[in-house]
Amino acid sequence: MKTLIFIGFLFLTTSGLMHAKATDGRIAFDCPDVPHAKFQFHFTRELIALAVTAEPFNTVSDIYIRTYDIEAGIFGKFVQYYGETLKAEDWQSLQEGKGVLLYILEAPIARVSQSNKMVLGVFAVVESESDVHLLNIVGNIPLHQIRYLLTNLSQLGLEIPELKSLDASTFRRIEASAKAMLVPTLFRTSNDRPNFLRVGFSMKNESSNFGLKFSRSHNKDLHGDWRYYGHPIEHIHIRSDSKELIAQISEALQKGTADIEEVLNSFPSQNTPRYKQKLVVRIWERSATISVGDIPDYKNESFMLAKRFQTKDGKPIHEIRIRGHQSAHPYDVRKVLEKGTEEIEEAIRKLPNEISDIEEVHLQIEEKGDRRTAIVTIVEKPLPSRFYLDPAPQIGFNRVTGWELGAGIDSGFRKGNPSRKPSSISTPAEFRGGELSKFFGRAGYGFGNKQFYYRVGGRAVWGESESWHLGLTTQFHRTTSIIASDLFPFYDHTETIFLRILGVPDHQNYYLREGIEVALQWRPVRQRHSFKLLLLAESHDSLQKSTDWHFFNWRSRSDVRGNPLITHGRMRSIVFKYDFSTRRRYLGWHNTFFVEHSTPIFGSDFQWTRFQTHIRYAYPLGKNQIRVRAVVGSATAPLATQRQFVMGGIGTLNGYPLYAFAGDTGYLLNTEFLYSVFSFGRNNLSIALLLDGGQVWDLSESQRRFDPKGSVGLGLQFATDIDFFRFNVAKAFDAEQDLQFNLMFFYSF
Repeated sequence: MKTLIFIGFLFLTTSGLMHAKATDGRIAFDCPDVPHAKFQFHFTRELIALAVTAEPFNTVSDIYIRTYDIEAGIFGKFVQYYGETLKAEDWQSLQEGKGVLLYILEAPIARVSQSNKMVLGVFAVVESESDVHLLNIVGNIPLHQIRYLLTNLSQLGLEIPELKSLDASTFRRIEASAKAMLVPTLFRTSNDRPNFLRVGFSMKNESSNFGLKFSRSHNKDLHGDWRYYGHPIEHIHIRSDSKELIAQISEALQKGTADIEEVLNSFPSQNTPRYKQKLVVRIWERSATISVGDIPDYKNESFMLAKRFQTKDGKPIHEIRIRGHQSAHPYDVRKVLEKGTEEIEEAIRKLPNEISDIEEVHLQIEEKGDRRTAIVTIVEKPLPSRFYLDPAPQIGFNRVTGWELGAGIDSGFRKGNPSRKPSSISTPAEFRGGELSKFFGRAGYGFGNKQFYYRVGGRAVWGESESWHLGLTTQFHRTTSIIASDLFPFYDHTETIFLRILGVPDHQNYYLREGIEVALQWRPVRQRHSFKLLLLAESHDSLQKSTDWHFFNWRSRSDVRGNPLITHGRMRSIVFKYDFSTRRRYLGWHNTFFVEHSTPIFGSDFQWTRFQTHIRYAYPLGKNQIRVRAVVGSATAPLATQRQFVMGGIGTLNGYPLYAFAGDTGYLLNTEFLYSVFSFGRNNLSIALLLDGGQVWDLSESQRRFDPKGSVGLGLQFATDIDFFRFNVAKAFDAEQDLQFNLMFFYSF
């Protein structure tokens, strides 16, 4: 009997000791002298997994809940009893008031790392309007996810509004106590100048910088509870060109994991040239910016570097700010820092050795509370002379002028050394160059038609070469020009001249322009939008073929194609042209719209207004491409020959002869599929499948029949970073037309 009493006493004592020192997060619902619960339930790990598997619910093993009808004094009794029990067992108080008693039990330090603190148990007593709830959550729950867990119990069907509305300050102290992982250092440039001419098309107003800025971006702000490397994030700004994508990211952030990076990683990057997915986090502000899609960078936009920088005594650097740079591009500075040492002093000292434009750097560490900013002031090497004079010889050849010999010269004052930032080699001419004010001159002599040619003028430029650009150009000229230059480009490129010398048929038609041209160009966003207003006061004359010579026709016994006549006269016109381009390496959009008005009021021999819309898009399909183009032109009156809408030949209707169709109005549709046969480096050999269609009309026609012309063809294209060499074989749908063979250096629309 004594033995049984001893064993029973030992069992009770052991149970009591285990209860007093329990470390599994469980608290028995054993408050004495309370009524029966009207609801009680035990959520096991298996039941929880049936409802939700996302963090932090996947770290919970058990949830115990009891609900009682509210009675006088029952909430106070629970608070007193369980408060004393929890304190005796070393639970930590988060809140004792406002109808909520909330405690947590942290895991012993020996069981977890300092940067990944865990909670073994959560206990709450909650007073609602008509109920009192007891809640005990058990598991291995990350400390920083407790708030998210309690405010999202509705995912298990537990509706306790008082827990949903817990104040963020309740958790701020324990979140701060969890030592989060160090995040990468932020990098940005310092520039207090506003973006000139800035207007944003967005869902919310942005900061009130002066001016206009064209942007397709939409914006949305979210407020909630997220994490980034263990740091709490309470505000997220989402920026994208797609409202649908913003909605998807918003839903993922609000319903999915609390980890921002996991959310972004769940959205795969698209295979488009300008698609961007960027995250910028400011942990000291508890905020983040997510930029996703085809959107331009804002001026001075921040970047997250690839690593965390620190001072030589081990203190972290939260932000690096670059200032004083002109020629040295921030892109180069950022790349040097990312591949160097993490010690900020040593990394900054290496900048002059890595970037030739930099003479010396100065480092200043600015501290505000726990935040440290490294301010790097760059001192650049002075240019030997801001004035430059660049002469260059020029040579040309075509069937109208014969051999051309001449020279050109540019002179002006540099703003700085040319930037070495990678640029798009396929950016249209409207978007390249022109960043410098300068004087220019070109002069040459055509030995075939015995004519002098010249172009002399100047350009005044205002703006920032990487942001906005306003230029005024005036020139006097006597020059050879080509018909339909937008459809038949690159006539004066070196490769095209070389082909003409070898006897490849010249696909250009020429005429003579002599007079004055004044152009005002505005480019508000680099390599995207360009606006040009052009005033022309010149005379137009025809040019005759002057030579049949080429390398394989030494004695000119074979005739080459003649040059057609144009409509002679004085041209006085005003042109407005808009270009939009997202092209990088010949992929993306390039769209053009222009209107030209000529009237005798200006002293012109012509009276008409013509319009043209030119839409081009190239999309990658892995290593392959699909390219499409649509051109529509119209006019209010019959046009001069040199301004007509023309089709036929390479790049237009490939199955018809050159310039087979011409008229005052018309349309052209082209589709190409480029199948990559093999590639090495950035060189590529492709097979091209061609499908063309279009029609032109004269305004003088009494009846306009819909009678489109079309052709289909096959091409072989060899492409490098610079050139596209194309050989096409095409056949018109018109049975009377023969096969057409074309060979040319060009890229199709």
